[in-house]
Amino acid sequence: MNTAEIKFNNLNFFDFDNVEHYSKNIKDDDILHEMQRLDGIDKHSEEYNYLNLIAYNYPKDVNDKEFISNLVKYKFSKIQIDNNIHKDINKLFSTSKCEGGYPSACAPVYRNILVFYKQDKIIGIAKICFECGQSYILGSSNDVRDFGSCGEYGDCMKF
Repeated sequence: MNTAEIKFNNLNFFDFDNVEHYSKNIKDDDILHEMQRLDGIDKHSEEYNYLNLIAYNYPKDVNDKEFISNLVKYKFSKIQIDNNIHKDINKLFSTSKCEGGYPSACAPVYRNILVFYKQDKIIGIAKICFECGQSYILGSSNDVRDFGSCGEYGDCMKF
């Protein structure tokens, strides 16, 4: 399928032509240990930057020049998402109303991060914690707060 065939509408989170998936195998025990050490750590240290990347709502802006270099520095694996899957991603990352969704109940560990591009410029970022169902989505003008609350994460697993 040609990406030109994918139609953007006002329900989609992003108008994209390229998606990269970054992932890292991180053990929960490692995260807990690191987070306990965060107290009193210099906010410019490598430890703080790493934890900010995997556990918090970072970056605050899609134009953050350090974000991609941090993913590389901290050894996230990168996979270029095949253009044939863009239609499914577009459908998944769109506004929907969910009745009877469930709230998330843990501190997220963002092991999976999707970076959306339009004409080689980052236009959106989606950090997802499949274990607890939380996400941090940046760059969409649509309401993203219900994303994942109706079981959409199962669809993400095929990417």
